[in-house]
Amino acid sequence: MFALSANIQCATTLSCRAPLPHIVFIHINMDQTHTRAIEALQPFIHLAQSNSASSPRFIANLITNVTSSPQTYVFAELLEVPAVQALRSPENSQEFGGYLLLLEIFAYGTWSEYQATPGLPNLSPEQTLKLRLLSLLTLSTKIKPLTYSTLMDALTIPTKAELESLVTTAIYSSLIKARLSPSSNPPSVNVTAVAPLRDVLPESIPLMIASLKEWDSRCSEVVADLEAEIARIKSNAADRAVKKQATQGALEEALKKRQNGGPWRRNKRGAGRLGAGAGGSKRDAGNIEEDDGFFETGDGEGGSRMDIDEEYGARGSNRQPKRVLGRKS
Repeated sequence: MFALSANIQCATTLSCRAPLPHIVFIHINMDQTHTRAIEALQPFIHLAQSNSASSPRFIANLITNVTSSPQTYVFAELLEVPAVQALRSPENSQEFGGYLLLLEIFAYGTWSEYQATPGLPNLSPEQTLKLRLLSLLTLSTKIKPLTYSTLMDALTIPTKAELESLVTTAIYSSLIKARLSPSSNPPSVNVTAVAPLRDVLPESIPLMIASLKEWDSRCSEVVADLEAEIARIKSNAADRAVKKQATQGALEEALKKRQNGGPWRRNKRGAGRLGAGAGGSKRDAGNIEEDDGFFETGDGEGGSRMDIDEEYGARGSNRQPKRVLGRKS
């Protein structure tokens, strides 16, 4: 009866055809469901625009057929056809005006509204199922949590088994993505996605436009804040790049000076260029073997002579041998 575009996986070992499955998971494509509903409505629109549509009874029968069709879930385009709106005229409203009201309820009403509106045509089993399915879509978007008792009251369903059968039909028909939880407290239906199949009330369009404008204003503010933050981040990044480049240049300059013989270059003997050690001179460190003009001798022959005590104890009783330095001749 309903076209299926779903992969069903039961969470229990029971068969998926069991009348009361514990949990049912379903993966559906909501956009395809809406596309199919639009396509299913097109033949009825063509009939409403044909030459035969001049008869109010023909339009009333057309409304009965379109609300009974298993594939039609949207009706706004049909409502806009002049021949359908002609049922609202004084000469037609008394006999056929109820059919127009019935089509409006199928478009954006619920089962409760149908029961509360007098003078509407009686529903066939197919129309009853269709209106309850459409009402389930509306309730799924407005009520959280969606308990069994709430649905049974809103849809006038006497037993849990009938309710679960209705929800399962909606799942298999790709109208909702849901999970039945009959063992939870209270028993509930966990709906995670609803197909966009309900039409919009004409009176609600201005409110929707106002909401969209407010949302657009908030989005513009967020975009402006993001752009300002991006500009700030870019500016900080540019400053860091300049500082990094300056630091890198200074480091390269210091390395170049060191490589070209700076004050800290060391000679072959490992002594600093500025000194051989603490208090030392270049002559002491680098030219130790250089002749200083003096010679060491034991008898003092040749040239001037100079006695040097080698220890502080030279003036005492224990005198150390002297070294005699003499100028070479």
